[in-house]
Amino acid sequence: MSATAPLIAVVIPHFQRQPGLLPKALASAFAQTIADRLHVIVVDDESPVPAQAEIDAHPEFPREQLTVHRKPNGGAGSARNKALDLVPPGTAYVAFLDSDDEWRPNHLANALAVMGERFDGYFADWWSFNYPEQTNFQRIGTLDKPHASVCARPPGFDLGVSPLEHILSDGGGLIQTSTVVYRFDRFPALRFREEFFNGQDFFFWMDLGAGGATFCFSTEVDCNNGEGINIYQSAGWGTERSLHRLRNELFVWTSVPRFYRLTDGQHRNNQRTIRKLQQDVVRDLLHRVRHGKAVNLKLVRDIVRFDPTFLLYAAAVPFRVLGEKLTRRSGSATA
Repeated sequence: MSATAPLIAVVIPHFQRQPGLLPKALASAFAQTIADRLHVIVVDDESPVPAQAEIDAHPEFPREQLTVHRKPNGGAGSARNKALDLVPPGTAYVAFLDSDDEWRPNHLANALAVMGERFDGYFADWWSFNYPEQTNFQRIGTLDKPHASVCARPPGFDLGVSPLEHILSDGGGLIQTSTVVYRFDRFPALRFREEFFNGQDFFFWMDLGAGGATFCFSTEVDCNNGEGINIYQSAGWGTERSLHRLRNELFVWTSVPRFYRLTDGQHRNNQRTIRKLQQDVVRDLLHRVRHGKAVNLKLVRDIVRFDPTFLLYAAAVPFRVLGEKLTRRSGSATA
């Protein structure tokens, strides 16, 4: 790292319809205990609330530590890639922060303490407004098994497996983007896979692992998850966007074997995730038919193209449902 290069570049993709969120994210970055060693890069992905206008209203943000770039809309992966292209030469680390999330003051110091010289990637626990009674780690529970301690304060642990293994183990894992810090100087050419509308972050962590990166994590809550634009918002089961969401998720998980050589166990875990999504697609389609809702046939064709086995699964569903009903009736009669 050169004498004038920042230690950490903070990458913030910005697309929001609600004003005031980006300034909170930036304030949390500049409130870090090592804020003097940062350079923040905001990429405005043609946001309805422009980043520059938000920043202009806050003269307290140090302009010499801030780069703002506006580009045509291309999604979060595209925006992050542009920010990675703008990282100052000689920067050692990159940290990701979504424009509606907020770091707690010790996040970056925690990351450096746990990573040391041994690890290439770091993530931490986080709190979401959707689940105020539990942290993300507590709610999902994937990391409940013992992990080797690598740092006492903050509590840091060796993930012990590749990001691929971790993510496939439960169809997503626990790596939340706004808690991730990684060694940019060791992986300067790595970029997000822009062909995926969502799931680019999963692939980025798995690509890091495929390149030899080792990961650690902290059980410290380093980030508060915000309430801004979310690609899953208003996309619950049976809603207008739910089939689109399921199509995108199937694209992610059916693509995994194209990029990585899977063990038998990883293949089974990935197939389990795909089967669950197939089930959700069938239920979504049945819900639409029963309630006279429109079915987007292009999305259905995409689903079949991504996963040809979906047709076999869907064809078997009526027989499966009939069998479940007969089993329940038989049980009732016996009782």
